[in-house]
Amino acid sequence: MAFPTNWRGFDLSERIAKIERAFERAEVTSAEDVPVLVNTPCYFAFGTGDKPADYFTNPASMVAYQEAGYERHLREIDDDLVPYFMPWYGTGVLASAFGCEIVHHPGPGNDPAVAGPCITSPADIARLKPPDPYQDGWMPRVLQTIDYARAHSDLPVGLTDMQGPLDTVGLMCGQEKLYLWMYEEPQAIHDLFDLVTDAFIAWVKVQKEHIGEPLDRSNGLQGVGASPIGVWESDDDMVMVGPRPYREFVVPCLSRIFNAFSGGSIHFCGKGYQHADNILQVENVRVVNNGPLANFEAFGAFKRRLGNRVTLQLQDSAPLNPEAYYRRLFNEIDDLRGLMLATFVPDALGLDMDGGYVPVDWEPFAVARRIVEVVRECAARRLAGEPLL
Repeated sequence: MAFPTNWRGFDLSERIAKIERAFERAEVTSAEDVPVLVNTPCYFAFGTGDKPADYFTNPASMVAYQEAGYERHLREIDDDLVPYFMPWYGTGVLASAFGCEIVHHPGPGNDPAVAGPCITSPADIARLKPPDPYQDGWMPRVLQTIDYARAHSDLPVGLTDMQGPLDTVGLMCGQEKLYLWMYEEPQAIHDLFDLVTDAFIAWVKVQKEHIGEPLDRSNGLQGVGASPIGVWESDDDMVMVGPRPYREFVVPCLSRIFNAFSGGSIHFCGKGYQHADNILQVENVRVVNNGPLANFEAFGAFKRRLGNRVTLQLQDSAPLNPEAYYRRLFNEIDDLRGLMLATFVPDALGLDMDGGYVPVDWEPFAVARRIVEVVRECAARRLAGEPLL
């Protein structure tokens, strides 16, 4: 599948080629070889205040918002962003198909979210059935939005948010009970992980059928358009578990998922670096997408442990002080091969130097320009062997 190289008069060919080289972990000879994708405006509501009131109830509203945002971005920001439509309905779509209730509180900054677990005891697991994407939970809403975007928009369409087996099972059970049951009822939890993994794979295949994209490539994955891999999954809960249970319960599931789509991406925010060896054991893992959240030295050690075996996407939210933040971060990076920035710029939240979110009142496009400038400066200085601090 060839990705569209032109959108509304904007030539995307060089951007797509640069992203492709980063996925191939090709040699980096100049700062321009490092893709810099600064997503603004964001497709999610968290940390933003500009979403239309009907953003989550009217597919036309979601499509129009994202189209307008991309047009402005391509006019004003000289980065490597490749546009695609994200059918975004929060992080609980797969869990909702198993019975978790989704709530959406009105007001700016609120995304749809799981209200609470749908499993109260291990005995409930045996009664679960594979979900039907055309009937269960919020899956039909996602498919309707994909169909609308394909019929009424010229944006390529991507997958909705794909919380992986660990995060989805955590939503279904509640994290505290899940981690306890891993020790007390391991067979029941293995059965649950297997069921959720099967449903995850089936759900991605149904979406791709509606999108019209092949299994092994994606129009867009978590802010990265024109992705030459098939799937991504979010493992934010990995920061709460140790290497042994992750290796036992999660690694086999991710291998099944990534093998089904000829390669995949693992996302997590924060310090899940205890799982470096586990990540490298996942079959067909092609990408790690991480928001370091100011864990600079730990991130550097993690990057060196991964070596050049995967593409590494940096996905923190925009820092309050991009110049100080990225100089600290790139000071820990020895090898720029397979590296790309894929950050988001919410209009009402910034990241401080301790990894916390702080309310802001800034102009996100101005912040995006600062991020592009300092990241390219950092890449150039690292290639020249200059210290950043």
